[in-house]
Amino acid sequence: MEKHRYTDNQIYWTTSLVGQVMKVIREPRKFMPIKQFIGLQAIDAKGSLIGNVKDISLDFNNKDISLKVSTKNGAEMDFGWDDVQSVEDVVLLKRQVDALPSQPENRVDTSGEITVQAVLICPSCGASSPARAKFCSKCGEELRS
Repeated sequence: MEKHRYTDNQIYWTTSLVGQVMKVIREPRKFMPIKQFIGLQAIDAKGSLIGNVKDISLDFNNKDISLKVSTKNGAEMDFGWDDVQSVEDVVLLKRQVDALPSQPENRVDTSGEITVQAVLICPSCGASSPARAKFCSKCGEELRS
């Protein structure tokens, strides 16, 4: 015979087994939509801000989750779900991150040439579109005949 008593945060199962009563406490499952997860700050075990969660990837074969974190200096780092200690208002990592990777440096062209990207301005709504576009991406107006 099994009796169920429900409280706000926990579910207690009372089971009679050969004259003994066992109480099993089960934590309720917690789900978080991806939209709420993206943008959370990632903090390492030392309490340092690493960056913000940019994306989540799933490995269906190994049943694993990976977080892509955009660091403070513009680089990106990946953390496996095993690296995550807790997720509430922030993502708390289990380990300390010593050195953040730096973003690759942009090379400056010193030849004196200037590159200009051509755009078309829609006569109907004023939105800009790439020069190769035939129709406005905002209102659908024909940009060139």
